Formats: sequence, C-alpha cells, structure tokens
Amino acid sequence: MKTSAYAGTYIEEVIVSLSNLYADVEEATGAFAAHYGIACPSGCGSCCERFIPDITHSEAVYIAAHLIFELGDDEIIERIHRHDGSGCPLYRSDTPFHCSVYPARPLVCRLYGSSAYHDKYGNTLFRSCRFVKAETTPRLPHFGEHVVRVQDFSYRLRSLDRDRGELSLLTELLPGLLEQLRFIATLAPFRDDPEEPLAG
Repeated sequence: MKTSAYAGTYIEEVIVSLSNLYADVEEATGAFAAHYGIACPSGCGSCCERFIPDITHSEAVYIAAHLIFELGDDEIIERIHRHDGSGCPLYRSDTPFHCSVYPARPLVCRLYGSSAYHDKYGNTLFRSCRFVKAETTPRLPHFGEHVVRVQDFSYRLRSLDRDRGELSLLTELLPGLLEQLRFIATLAPFRDDPEEPLAG
C-alpha cells in the first residue's frame, strides 16, 4: 500500500507495521497450506457471508486508508455507514475473493482456514471449515513440527496497538476512522497532487 498520501502521520507507521506483519502471515500461511494440502473450494466465500470480523484499531486504520487512498470507492464507504448489522459490509459475491478490500483484509480473514490454533490444553489443532470437502483439506492433519498458529500472529498484532489492543467489530471501528482519514485526505501537504480531487 502506498504511504505518500499520509507520510509523516501516525497512519504511515500503522501501514508500514501492518504491511510487514501481513507479508509474514501470507508467507507462513501459504507454506502451511501447501505443505498440508489445505485449500478452500474455488470461489467459495461461504465463511464471509454472515461474518463480521473482530479487528484492532490499527487494522481499521489500514482498511480505511485502503478504501480512501487506494480505492477511492464512495459506494463501499457509504455501504459501511449504512450497514444494518447483517454480515460484513465489505463482503462481495461478484469477486473471486468475495471481499471489497482483499489486499487490506484483517488478520482473522487471513488466518481462517489456513492456520492451526492452540486448544485450552496447549495442543496444536486444525479445524477444517465445514464448507470444505475432505478431498481438498485433511480433517485431522498430524503436526510433527511447529506450524503457523493463530496465536503467534494475534499477539504480534495486539502489540502494534499498545493501549488500543482490544478487538472490536469492524462495523464499530471503521465508520469513525473513515471520517478521520477523509479529513486527513483534505490536507494538501499529504496528497501526491494537491490539484487532484479526492474521493468522498
């Protein structure tokens, strides 16, 4: 994600830190999925239809910056403001990934179905999505080595927020941050081209 539009603000620090984290997540989950033969059915997206992700403040900033500075899509932004509580306002049925902001999707969406987790006894387990057929994902893979776990990246994500490390629903955090970043976008020093009109 570009940072020139908000260079010198706290947003730049958030974007750089999360971009590094997400790059590590993609590398780790990609290797995990390939090694254990884990794959979602092509074009599925069923896990997203009625799901609203819990995210951190930093993740909400990241998504808001993507919407305003990368996409400039007023229709999606208005959909977020008008959200009626039924499912994720970023869900789309007409794209391969079923997500309006797929490159900026939060951690829970990146890890779901492509990582293991710790149970209450400290065992490393993998829970297959109920929409995935047995031939595309093993039900009970055996882990003879350290594998990527949800908790590994969750702790790292929370550390980025310091005093704002708690989780909130995407629909609770995003509207206010969109307005905040829209205001920042009106400040000429942060634009690539001060004469170019901004989304919103």
